Amino acid sequence: MSADPQPIPVILVTGFLGAGKTTLIGQMLDHPAFAGSALLVNEVGEIGIDQDMLIRAGSPPPQLLANGCVCCVMNDDLGLALRDLDLRRREGSIPPFARVIVETTGVADPAPILARFIADGWIQRHFVLSAVLTLVDGVLGARTLEAYPEAVSQAAHADALLISKADLATTETLDRLRDLMSVNAPHAKLLVRGTEAASVERLLEPFRLHGLPAPRDGASQEHPHHHHHHGLAHTTSWRFDERLPWPVIAQAFDAIINRHRGRLMRIKGMLAVSDTDRPVVIDGVQDIFHPPRLLDNWPSEDRSSRIVMISRDASSAEAMDYLRRLLDLVPATAS
Repeated sequence: MSADPQPIPVILVTGFLGAGKTTLIGQMLDHPAFAGSALLVNEVGEIGIDQDMLIRAGSPPPQLLANGCVCCVMNDDLGLALRDLDLRRREGSIPPFARVIVETTGVADPAPILARFIADGWIQRHFVLSAVLTLVDGVLGARTLEAYPEAVSQAAHADALLISKADLATTETLDRLRDLMSVNAPHAKLLVRGTEAASVERLLEPFRLHGLPAPRDGASQEHPHHHHHHGLAHTTSWRFDERLPWPVIAQAFDAIINRHRGRLMRIKGMLAVSDTDRPVVIDGVQDIFHPPRLLDNWPSEDRSSRIVMISRDASSAEAMDYLRRLLDLVPATAS
């Protein structure tokens, strides 16, 4: 069987227990923009799809929902679940689908799922991870992030952070949560559920293809290298104007991975290189890098390179300093 001309986009929805994942997915499936989606639920126990339907772990293979979407439960093996969906779609035993939505468990670390998209050649040919949406409880989110490392990882790997239950939270609670998000996931878009920017149809936008937005801490060229630690994750960002050949940059990142193997949670960046006028997006999860992607255009007038590294310890700052030295973009007196 031949591969599809274009890989099918996948949206990963994650977030800690009670953050509102199932509510969001129900709204997505009810919206016309998401008609013809396939849903993979990685969960044990009852999963509310709508008021009239419950999917349970161990239930039969894909079930057809009322709006034409397909739903099934995956048993901790994303690759097998996607292969089964693709086979059934090609055989005609389920309707065609335009995208796949994957809902993780509330205590899941999304890193292994992201790594599977990078490491599995078959998945790369047939599917593309277009966005990681992480739900964060507006009332309990700050306490959850401080208590559970899984919640930190869910935030660190997000392309967009969706604050739920904001109407139930005090201004002080939301400000505290926003501060935590700004230092633990500065690369992610921060959205509040119920606002126009976080409307369901806007969630179809491929966040990963927008590149890396400017850090929310107001980083400037006068202060291009920032490191934040808030007791949860260490985040280091760097912006620079120099345009270097891609082979030089690629070799430097290979060295970073080898030197800090097993210590970095996430590396993401958008780079201006001398080989092309188009921006190059890099995306790494733990020790695995996605193939670099060329965007058609820069998302703004800002053509500077920007990189974010996130780790559970001081590795992000050490790795960034090492990268700067490798690229010879740091004063000779640096240690």
